[in-house]
Amino acid sequence: MFSCDYHIHTQLSGCAENDLSVEKIIQYQEEHGIKTIGIADHDYSFQSKVKTIQAARQSIKDADPTIDVYFGVESQMLDYQITSIKIRMASYFDYVLMAPNHYHIRGVARPKNLRDPKRVALHEIYMFEAAIASPITDAVIHPFLLSPDVFQYTPETLAAFAQEMMNNIEHKRLIYQLDLASQRGLGIELTPKIIRFNQPHLVDFYQLCLERDVKLLIGSDAHSIEQLDELSLIEPIIKELGVTEKNLWHPNEANM
Repeated sequence: MFSCDYHIHTQLSGCAENDLSVEKIIQYQEEHGIKTIGIADHDYSFQSKVKTIQAARQSIKDADPTIDVYFGVESQMLDYQITSIKIRMASYFDYVLMAPNHYHIRGVARPKNLRDPKRVALHEIYMFEAAIASPITDAVIHPFLLSPDVFQYTPETLAAFAQEMMNNIEHKRLIYQLDLASQRGLGIELTPKIIRFNQPHLVDFYQLCLERDVKLLIGSDAHSIEQLDELSLIEPIIKELGVTEKNLWHPNEANM
């Protein structure tokens, strides 16, 4: 198992546990053998306040970690060429994780029909293209992953719907975007949500990423201490895909 996790939330994300502090996360990861982590709270929780960002960075420094700790941010595409934070604000972070499908957030463009897999496929690839094209994107998180909270399907129905959606993604169009991601050095997140949301269609997508020389970002998307352990859920997938260290995205590479 790889010893990195670049998608961890703290209490600064309103959807995370109230006691999930930077210090608590660092201590836990140190005790569990993780060597490199990235704090990536939702950008809307910062409300564009530079002082809050500076305080969060200081809390990392004050924790005096024995592991490498990066300070990232989770942003989202609102629509094509419209991101939830601007370039100036993005510069305060070590890296920007860009979500193309945060449909649960007000202001994010949604598919015209959430019950039509073809419509969802068109919208997903459109927003994926938008995330790849954005100049502030360093890695794209959970692309083509459908949230049960948004789609309101049973796990079995959602799995079938997601597979049909993926079958309707134009292959050449997807390949082109992955080649652009590779050229820019962008990462694509490999997340345990593929297991939690019962969406095995993404295994083939990750395989395609590897074939196009796109590096994978390991991210738990943890909103609680317990969820930090969920990276173990993707160990079989990592093994199946044959992922090695050379296939992994790291923040320092994003800004080289």
